[in-house]
Amino acid sequence: MTALLPSRLRLNGWGTVIFSSFVCVGQVIFALGGIVNAFWLMEFGRFVFGIGGESLAVAQNTYAVSWFKGKELNLVFGLQLSMARIGSTVNMNLMGWLYTKIETSLGSAGHLTLGVTLMIGGVTCILSLLCALVLAYLDRRAEKILHKEQGKTGEVVKLTDIKDFSLPLWLIFLICVCYYAAVFPFIGLGKVFFIEKFGFSPQSASAINSIVYVISAPMSPVFGLLVDKTGKNIIWVLCAVATTLLSHMMLAFTFWNPWIAMCLLGLSYSLLACALWPMVAFVVPEHQLGTAYGFMQSIQNLGLAVISILAGMILDSRGYLLLEVFFIACVSLSLLAVVGLYLVNRARGGNLNYSAKQREELKLSHTE
Repeated sequence: MTALLPSRLRLNGWGTVIFSSFVCVGQVIFALGGIVNAFWLMEFGRFVFGIGGESLAVAQNTYAVSWFKGKELNLVFGLQLSMARIGSTVNMNLMGWLYTKIETSLGSAGHLTLGVTLMIGGVTCILSLLCALVLAYLDRRAEKILHKEQGKTGEVVKLTDIKDFSLPLWLIFLICVCYYAAVFPFIGLGKVFFIEKFGFSPQSASAINSIVYVISAPMSPVFGLLVDKTGKNIIWVLCAVATTLLSHMMLAFTFWNPWIAMCLLGLSYSLLACALWPMVAFVVPEHQLGTAYGFMQSIQNLGLAVISILAGMILDSRGYLLLEVFFIACVSLSLLAVVGLYLVNRARGGNLNYSAKQREELKLSHTE
């Protein structure tokens, strides 16, 4: 649970540097495992990489909510998602080409070519570490210039903060786990699905399977700005989950051109990230933000691990139709959680579904 950190910026800065270092070391070990043809070493490298990678995502979210407040937050999360998806798209399209070039240079394919390719890919991890160091410096500089009295609020961050999480926050966690369970595992298995059900070629199947990431790169900032301008986060989350449910039903029960369903999935995936993740900052005290985002990231990954295993078992024993029904059930549970969140927020007079104008008025009242 290294991801569960205090949200004080100074500690977050150190955490970001440490986690980026884990990522760099893990990638180097992973690449060395390929070079020396040691699969166990590659597994260990991915383990080290995972320790840093997921925790780094939590630190990134904590930076966002620490530097940006209120109406800017949705756009910032959209930009974060956009940059991540651009990286994923570049990786999917570049690494194969790079492997081929290195294979040509070395004169043979195999573990050595793979290891060298992975080592060159690790340059991006070094860039990430450099960015973490710059961010830590900027945080320290901002603390001095703005005279931030960090760590002097008298509030102590403990893992036992989890027991104090509110019902709306637990519903946000449930939405997150159930929604992403129907997106990432599906994309992982989607290529063969499009080949078998729709008769696509491997190249066409790869293209349609990656369209979710391609769409999310430019659309995430747009949706983030839209949510910033309008507010109403729960309504936007409801729209995103309902659209995802529609796309999975189209893929499961029709033979319509799957580009339609996958484009809808890409749009809804982008919208949900922009509207859902910032809501944590609306229901959690600032000193618990690191804990809340860390816990959210942890249970999301736990859910994805379990769902991926279940999805593979269902696919092997029952086929793609029942697998799609399973994904539909996951999205339906997420939809029920959104409705529950709306009702609980309304009953408690919460601010999760405030308009942008209401949030601005609330912000002004707190500063007076």
